[in-house]
Amino acid sequence: MKTNLLGRSRQEIGELIRPLVDRRFRSDQIANWILQRHATSFDEMSNLPLSLRTDLANSFCLLDPCVVEQRSSEDGATKYLFELEDGAKVEGVSIPEDRKLTLCLSSQTGCALGCKFCVTGALGGGRNLKSSELVGQYRSMLRSSANDVERVNIVFMGMGEPLLNTTQLLSALEALYERVSPRRITVSTAGVIPGIESLAKMERRPKLAVSLNAPDQARRERIMPIAKTYSLSDLFAALRGFPLERGRRLTFEYVLLAGFNDSPEDASALGKLVQDFPSKINVIPFNEDRHHIPELRQPPKERILAFTERLRSKGLTATVRWSRGEDVSAACGQLKGRETHSRTTIDS
Repeated sequence: MKTNLLGRSRQEIGELIRPLVDRRFRSDQIANWILQRHATSFDEMSNLPLSLRTDLANSFCLLDPCVVEQRSSEDGATKYLFELEDGAKVEGVSIPEDRKLTLCLSSQTGCALGCKFCVTGALGGGRNLKSSELVGQYRSMLRSSANDVERVNIVFMGMGEPLLNTTQLLSALEALYERVSPRRITVSTAGVIPGIESLAKMERRPKLAVSLNAPDQARRERIMPIAKTYSLSDLFAALRGFPLERGRRLTFEYVLLAGFNDSPEDASALGKLVQDFPSKINVIPFNEDRHHIPELRQPPKERILAFTERLRSKGLTATVRWSRGEDVSAACGQLKGRETHSRTTIDS
């Protein structure tokens, strides 16, 4: 099989093609075509000799995931269904706003964490995506977007837990940095401490978002089984050691579930938990799915706004993140990529 050059850093590309390319400027030309100009074939590399293009095509490929379906929401978001080399499928979401484009990427073909409010978790685990498949989602969705996009943001908030796939994620990040600033890339985690520590060691780090969803250990364990492995106290100890550049903040994500974690007292407890961190809080109203997660409900709008205002009254930066693409099941927590049905409950 040919080696896929996508999802690799400039240095990795240079090392792989060294048997065919003995001059540094040629290696940089090839890397530029892949990393900055998003070439889909070696034939596009018009400043290379034809013989070199032929040799490269005989040994390597530039293979993106195959887009098998696109579904457009009334609010402008688009959900993509990608088929991978082995037939597995994942979903990604493109969200335009003015001339800004946010691309939500998946990191696994399922998710074994089993968070009670997430459709992906309800459907169960899958394999890690390769770095080429991570970067390929970005390339494919970007090609399908409007030509007047001035700024691209990338969020690893799709299917799977990115920090259970750190080897491929870190490689993909180095490739993405060629076109997208680390300040415009966010990695979201349910609280995988070893993965947080791996990100902390990077010379150039993406932004970090941590999914909390409960203000105390007991309730967090009920909706996020991973909390039994990585406790809130250990998680916050790890976050205290995460380096933040000037002007950077942590993002805390909090999915509001009616009657479970949405009271004024819960807002006060959450505020106390995060008050010592330079941070912002994304309050995310739960996106209902009556088939996969029938027991859970979104709180009324007035309760959502009251919860957020309570956080602000404590001097915290808090915003309601109203999800886009709900009518095509592209909203936060709704991605699935397959149709194996299961049910979930919040254990009492």
